[in-house]
Amino acid sequence: MEEFPVIKVRKGKVKRGEKIWKKRDALQVIEELVKQYDMVYIIDVDGYNRNNTNLDLYKKIGKNLWIDSFPRRVEDVVDLIVVGAERITIKNMEGENIKELKEICEKDIYISGDDPDAFNKLVKYNLKGLVIEEVQEIKKDVQTWKIYKEEWVIKRVK
Repeated sequence: MEEFPVIKVRKGKVKRGEKIWKKRDALQVIEELVKQYDMVYIIDVDGYNRNNTNLDLYKKIGKNLWIDSFPRRVEDVVDLIVVGAERITIKNMEGENIKELKEICEKDIYISGDDPDAFNKLVKYNLKGLVIEEVQEIKKDVQTWKIYKEEWVIKRVK
């Protein structure tokens, strides 16, 4: 089963479990996780709350990042690609924006199961897969990843 570590980033600080790292230590933690697991799933709290993604931090790493920052526009996703995201999770993005995104982007785009129309968008726009929370279930036969908050991992379950 494929699985990657999950971290949260807020104001340049990295949190995993009860530990929080700042500045250079935060960068080092991400780099070590990427080295050990080949990829890290990042929940960008600033992206979710204020559409102010921690792009400078990601640019320093530049590869093997799966970023979930609640991008609202195509330009937000392009910014993530420029700084090194290889996989991106979107949520509640309008259909015309997803269509445009698929036309200009070759990266793996996943959709959050929190989006009320997630499955229809996944199929219609040929997205890579679905990201759901531990308590959510999916009965459809699509690539599905589940975030386990207590373990701080994301695992492929389908």
